Amino acid sequence: MREAAVCNRYRPLLRHFAILLPCYIALLIHAPLIHAEQQPEYRLKVAFLYNFIAYTEWPGQQSVNLNFCIYGDDPFGEHLQHLRGKKTNEQEIVIRHTKTIEDLATCQIVFISHSMVDNLNAILNQLNDKPILTVSDSPNASLQGVAINMSIKEGKVTFEANIASAKRNGLKLSSQLLRFASEVFQ
Repeated sequence: MREAAVCNRYRPLLRHFAILLPCYIALLIHAPLIHAEQQPEYRLKVAFLYNFIAYTEWPGQQSVNLNFCIYGDDPFGEHLQHLRGKKTNEQEIVIRHTKTIEDLATCQIVFISHSMVDNLNAILNQLNDKPILTVSDSPNASLQGVAINMSIKEGKVTFEANIASAKRNGLKLSSQLLRFASEVFQ
């Protein structure tokens, strides 16, 4: 009799567990699939980043390295390894991660991640008039002053270019690059 009382007492909990268990299993099965879908996007975005770097002219390029800094969380993961050590215009690309705005002054390229986009105005004010190429993949970032903003449209990586921001920082974006932009802001 005592066993029946214990069973009746836990029956709602067992029903709840029986309903939630398949949901947890479904989440575990689909989580890697969602992650796998994001990987090709960022693999392609790394290839775009290389072209943005290769088709940008910095004033008085004197240094041996081009510091590519990721400000905030890194969405690229292992795909950034494809950039590490590559050269463009005889300069080697060096990857750095930073979470402090003061460190950005030592960068030639700054990718502003989604985790930092809420501070976009402060970031751009810090980088104004410095020869730093700003890149993001956040909605409307080009309109706010980021030089190049990537997005996904119809399953393809596209980008917008803000020429005025690039010029203000002393950078020249190649016309060969700009002809592939989905939109160019003057």
